Amino acid sequence: MASTFGLALGWTWRYDLPKVPLCEPCVGRCAEMTGAMVLAYIKTYYIWIVAAGLAVLIWCIREIREAQRGRTQTIFSLERELAGVRESRARLVLVAVLGVLALFTLLRFAVIPSRRLPPVREPTPTQVLILLPTSTPAPPTPTRTRIPTRPRPTQLPSAETPTSAPQPLPRCPLPGVCITSPAAGEAVKGQIQIRGTANIDAFQFYKVEYGMGEAPQQWNSIGDVQRTPVADDVLAVWNTTGFPAGVFKLRLTVVEASGNFPPPYEIRVIVQP
Repeated sequence: MASTFGLALGWTWRYDLPKVPLCEPCVGRCAEMTGAMVLAYIKTYYIWIVAAGLAVLIWCIREIREAQRGRTQTIFSLERELAGVRESRARLVLVAVLGVLALFTLLRFAVIPSRRLPPVREPTPTQVLILLPTSTPAPPTPTRTRIPTRPRPTQLPSAETPTSAPQPLPRCPLPGVCITSPAAGEAVKGQIQIRGTANIDAFQFYKVEYGMGEAPQQWNSIGDVQRTPVADDVLAVWNTTGFPAGVFKLRLTVVEASGNFPPPYEIRVIVQP
């Protein structure tokens, strides 16, 4: 039974696993190229290898001296044993480094000059392309185009000469102090009657005056002071003969028995020659 199982395993290993034939010339070529590359590196970096070996030798010599000093100065057997181990280890490293330096020196000055070595390729920096994000321009915003419109015709003023509208008759603030004729803004000429009302409570007298200009600086009395009240009748008679043409003001003032009087009433008239 065991032999049958063994034969089955042997048959499986023998016939199931494919055998890959080795190319002896290829193996020899690879070994030769590897050795050539090693010799090329030794030739190129020989100075650095020697410098590193000398540094290790200095360290080994220092370790040996420290171990010897510690072994002679201590009185304990355990410390002497440890110092001996330290010294032995340093000597072993020293011998190994000397052997390696001797081997590299032999290869550098005896073997390498007699062989043609491939150049050692120094690593070249690889350019790395960094793709920076580029800003995509935003689509243009459509602008509204204003469509020109036809100008509306402007109505021109008529060539007719404007006529002055008739001014309304001013209302009397106080019914008892009022001039009704002539009307405000009326043109007068010659001798005219000034009609109106001069009748208030506690009446004492009234007087009618005239002044020249829009804002008279001086007032002149028309006739004498009248001590009889008048209601919608003739207040005074004004003779404009000899007066210059222009604007005049008429003023009616009604005085109470106490000497006080309400605001006088004024109208504007135009005297014609």
